[in-house]
Amino acid sequence: MSTFIALSGFVLVGLVIHDAVQTTLSASRSGPITRLLGRFAWFTALWLYRRFSRHGLLQAVGPWVTVGLLSVWMGLVWLGWWLVFNSHETAVFHPGSGTYANPLERLYFVGYTITTLGYGDFVAGTGRWQVFAVLAAANGFFLLTLAVTYILSVMSAVVQKRQLALSIHALGSTPAAIVQCLEGEGDFSELAEQADSLKSTIISVGQQHLAYPILHYYHQGYAEQALPVALFRFYQALAIICHGSTSLSSSVRFKLQATLFSLENFLMVLSHDFVRPARDVPGIDASWLPSTTGLDKPREEIRDYLEGLESQRVWHAYLEKDGWEWRTSWE
Repeated sequence: MSTFIALSGFVLVGLVIHDAVQTTLSASRSGPITRLLGRFAWFTALWLYRRFSRHGLLQAVGPWVTVGLLSVWMGLVWLGWWLVFNSHETAVFHPGSGTYANPLERLYFVGYTITTLGYGDFVAGTGRWQVFAVLAAANGFFLLTLAVTYILSVMSAVVQKRQLALSIHALGSTPAAIVQCLEGEGDFSELAEQADSLKSTIISVGQQHLAYPILHYYHQGYAEQALPVALFRFYQALAIICHGSTSLSSSVRFKLQATLFSLENFLMVLSHDFVRPARDVPGIDASWLPSTTGLDKPREEIRDYLEGLESQRVWHAYLEKDGWEWRTSWE
């Protein structure tokens, strides 16, 4: 029985270490605990949001998931090492009274050991228990250091995510506005320059979402600061121009298509661990599309082209999962 208890404790500690390393160091996807906690919190908040229409519910998810995740990690590690040190009578000793610790005192001993406080009221028994105490302290120190470093990186990425959204919204509040405001002399060279300057940031933010999956749960309550809305509108504007204008110069078309590629790469990141493409996509009203001299194809043809893009299914799912609507992202 004691072996089973100790083994259960080691399995629990190992699961937390795996989850923490996968989430913070793999730069590819979150661990199983992080994934379950994040999705449960987000879908619960999204369900409440759809009933009460309060963006504050979604805005609270990111910070509280971060705090909750760190609490779950430390709590499970604490429980795991408590099981280990509770598996044998001689594991924890009180040097003052010469007695062995009871379960509650062992919980206290494990707590100050993994937080490296080192009170010394109780000490580990001889032999392997002393080694386990060192491992528990190292485990706690490693986890706390990893958590603090991760939080700082996430906060920096949240700021960059908001900055990108604001930069795109400054170009126009709708896809049609972006096209019309940056048409220039009909060659869209100004838009091409703006798109080219934003391309690297889009790629960077996409890779940050891959490295820090918890970024998905940091929601902005205003459309001007919401990255899903900004990227969606920017993508539609660029797709409209690349298809609707046959007179683009090779350099302008290259810059626009390169930025489209960076946006599609962002969609691939979303599909990797956060968004499943929607089954159906709402129709696009032709009146939402721009009417400018720079576009030589009719609105109806451009609309049919956009509605046929496979990427629209991912955009629709991304908008819905972040609490935004398809129609309001066009208008």
